[in-house]
Amino acid sequence: MLHPSKQVRLWITVLVILAAIFMIAVQPFMINEVINPIVEGQLARMEKFAAEDTPEANVKVGLLGLTPWLVSFFFPFWTALSFVGGFVLLAIARPLYQGERWARATALLALAMPAMGGAYMIVPWMNFVGSVQGGFPPAVLIMMVGLVPYFAVLLAEKSALLAKVANFFVFLMLGVCAAENFANGHAAFRVLYGHPARPIIPESIAVLWLSWPVLWITSLFFIIAIYQLGKEHFSGYYLALIAGAATVVASYATHTVRNATNDYLYGALMGLSVVVLLLIPYVKRAIFSELPEEIEPQVVSQPAAAD
Repeated sequence: MLHPSKQVRLWITVLVILAAIFMIAVQPFMINEVINPIVEGQLARMEKFAAEDTPEANVKVGLLGLTPWLVSFFFPFWTALSFVGGFVLLAIARPLYQGERWARATALLALAMPAMGGAYMIVPWMNFVGSVQGGFPPAVLIMMVGLVPYFAVLLAEKSALLAKVANFFVFLMLGVCAAENFANGHAAFRVLYGHPARPIIPESIAVLWLSWPVLWITSLFFIIAIYQLGKEHFSGYYLALIAGAATVVASYATHTVRNATNDYLYGALMGLSVVVLLLIPYVKRAIFSELPEEIEPQVVSQPAAAD
């Protein structure tokens, strides 16, 4: 965070500390309140399908079979990442205020955890709790607690407006793609390993045995790229390019056989957006601070008139 104003750096550091306190002291209790209702809703949905006792319903029971286990694992997993991330933010608050480049990258990575975890948690809550009880998804608040300081740290750099816009979209799509790939990989894993034909891999969904690990691997690549590009390391650029290209192929291939929804198609388009953005020369120079700062107009003093 290289903003020349100490006051701006102070306010952003305070915002980061507040997010850290939320990640440590509030988020775990929020998630503890929603895990069991979501799982109970999933189990009730499975019981309803089982009671129908039709071939189609039995397939749905199988496809939902792993879902309660996955949710009861990954909700705590993402919450633990945020919890540890909160301590990370507290530890680096001083070097972040001082403008250390590595602290900026570390803050972006830590703040990405509640943002991405919250994005993943929204759909299960809406499908199995919100659709029954209504209300506001707690995961939205968790996501915003990560996103607001994430972009505050990112945009606090002293740079031209267009450079800020370029960085905004690059780092936005890195986080969005990481979350989308994790969620889509989660769905592909659930469908493949919950299929009634298992352990035989059904020919109609054979693409899933490749796509689910690819989507999770590329999700990790996008997360690492946030950190590496946050400290302007060139490896992050190539990690993001590789992850984007692999996402396009894996997601679109999965969409061709799993097109009941457009989630995989959206994932492919998101991966493509990262590749296109990074191949634009101006954007590449912007994320590596190779653009000149905006030149502020200067008042030119006029020579005093002669008497």
